[in-house]
Amino acid sequence: MKIKVSFFLLTLHFIFSQSKQENCATISKINTLIQVYHCQPKLVDDSLSSYVFKTIIEKLDREKNVFLQSEYDILAKHQYQIDNYIVNQDCSFLDEIALYYKKGLIRKLKNIEILETENIGLNTNDTLFFTKNENSFYPDEKGIKKILKKLITYEALRNIAFMSKNKDSLQQHFVALSNKEKLKTFDIFKCRIKNQLQDEKSFQEEIKTIFFKSFCNYFDPHTDYFSYDEKSNFLSSVNAVNSSFGILFDANENDEIFVSDIIPGSSAFENETIEAGDQVLKIKYKEEEHPVSCSSIELISNLIYSDNYKELEFTFRKKDGEIFNVLLEKKVMKAFENSAYSYVLHLKNNFGYIKIPSFYSSDYGLNTLSNDVAKEIIKLKIDNVKGLIIDLQYNGGGNVDEAIKLAGLFIDSGPVTIAVDNEKNQTVLKDYNKGVLFEEPIILLVNGFSASASELFANALQDYKRALILGNPSYGKATMQSIVPVEDTEWNKDFVNLTVQKFYRITGKSHQATGIIPDIEVPNLFEQIVSREKEFKTVLLNDEIKPQTRYKIYNNDFSYIVNESKKRILKSTYFNTVNSINKDIDFYLINKKEKMIPLTFDGVFDDINESSFIFEKVTTLYKQKFPFTIAKNSYDLKKSSLESSFLEKFSEKQKEEILSSALISEALTILDDLIKK
Repeated sequence: MKIKVSFFLLTLHFIFSQSKQENCATISKINTLIQVYHCQPKLVDDSLSSYVFKTIIEKLDREKNVFLQSEYDILAKHQYQIDNYIVNQDCSFLDEIALYYKKGLIRKLKNIEILETENIGLNTNDTLFFTKNENSFYPDEKGIKKILKKLITYEALRNIAFMSKNKDSLQQHFVALSNKEKLKTFDIFKCRIKNQLQDEKSFQEEIKTIFFKSFCNYFDPHTDYFSYDEKSNFLSSVNAVNSSFGILFDANENDEIFVSDIIPGSSAFENETIEAGDQVLKIKYKEEEHPVSCSSIELISNLIYSDNYKELEFTFRKKDGEIFNVLLEKKVMKAFENSAYSYVLHLKNNFGYIKIPSFYSSDYGLNTLSNDVAKEIIKLKIDNVKGLIIDLQYNGGGNVDEAIKLAGLFIDSGPVTIAVDNEKNQTVLKDYNKGVLFEEPIILLVNGFSASASELFANALQDYKRALILGNPSYGKATMQSIVPVEDTEWNKDFVNLTVQKFYRITGKSHQATGIIPDIEVPNLFEQIVSREKEFKTVLLNDEIKPQTRYKIYNNDFSYIVNESKKRILKSTYFNTVNSINKDIDFYLINKKEKMIPLTFDGVFDDINESSFIFEKVTTLYKQKFPFTIAKNSYDLKKSSLESSFLEKFSEKQKEEILSSALISEALTILDDLIKK
């Protein structure tokens, strides 16, 4: 084993020595792009060096069970030198990080294999301590072996606990279940490491990518390094049409991936063997095999969504245990999960509802968000809707031009936002089109996942007093990115998602790091655990500018309507229940911050199910339906007989979600009040 390890490390050293100059050249080019075009560039100094070093180590060894303390101490000499290495075009420090990382992975694998031979029991006298405080590295190999034993035991017990809420039944079959889960857990722990170790080139790529990403993220959370696959994956999330195998996937608590649905017309649909509920075991590209249980979510995601992989072989397992292989080819298809859709909601009057999942565009400018929403509005007008709800919840943004065009459907020309570059130049982005497509009252729904372009659009309608915003403070991202190739060559495979401008409201204020504050805030389940822009270490700070714009706001006084809504929310049984559940969540999270869990079946089962009473309350709450009706607009209703069972099922799911939304119910009541006024 020692001979093999030594040979492997020598091979790795040779590979990294060859690539270190290339890595330094690439990072220098990335830095040049950032210094020239970033809206707020920073110096390449000791502060950057420390951030990059700490981030690399954290991403490589988040659980602190790869590096020993002595190894970290050796590597720490680089903490304040990386800026100098970049200037001097010497990235050999990556060699040393890689060598110790490889050594640590091999050591970790060896200890897992030793533990497997020791036939460890799953009912132990050990405990596992969970803390949010930063752990230190272990001083010796014994410490790593001990924590690995605890983690493997916990993972196996956790998997058993997730099988059923019937504790007695699980205990009755515990011996058989524990043998099976222990074997499965050891296999997963081993194969994840072996997957990292098996290919020197992939290992080199992992270190390089982490270095590039850490460097870019220092400037702000959204400036990022993209490989070709990552760029392709990112763009597919904001595109109206994508290359797709035609499978929608779900993952369970154990990160197992299952087929949730098949899209008609796709290669998966034409295969006729694949069906909902099939588990994905393995994905093969040419000669590369990637078992799902051994691979990262990022890798699996890139394989499925990047247009670099036109053809993949999937290995599935059916519920009855049958395993089969299918070769699938991507087809260009409509991205249903990205596309806007509408319904007619009725509460005393007809109101339109439009859901906008993202601000998508297309290469040919045909299937764009603004065009699609315009079509939905025209269809809704046939049903004589008296107002409109635009749902921006969970909309992470997309194409800024589409946000400006969308605002133009509701305001009669004028500035929409102000973009500012690193020289403080103000560019007023306007709607130049006279007239509006929709003149009736509008309610916008936002939450902590509404970001970027969706915030830009909501800002404009709020500042013009064209719409009321209902929901929770938005994410707080007021920056624009552009994906730039590191080299302007046809063989370039490196890209930077570069923050080139900050955008401001037409008032000169910004929602950067603060989010948009709704006119009417509503209690929201799990609101206290929603992560926002302000929580990133390298977040850009909020500021204001003196705007060079003129605009005319709408003559709308919403004060009475807002006060009436706030009174209803205070009295609402539903929203008071939300507040009560959130208190339970707070109590649970406070106790969970630092917790000692006995590594026994009882200890882990009780811990897993400790929060079950909260989720039972949540499930009951989500089942509640509200007193309004929903239907397809008249135009879509005529076409519904031609729709596939997939689209019908898709539609039924959308309707169920809308009917169980207290936020939408309150929005309808507000619209009713507005048209009475």
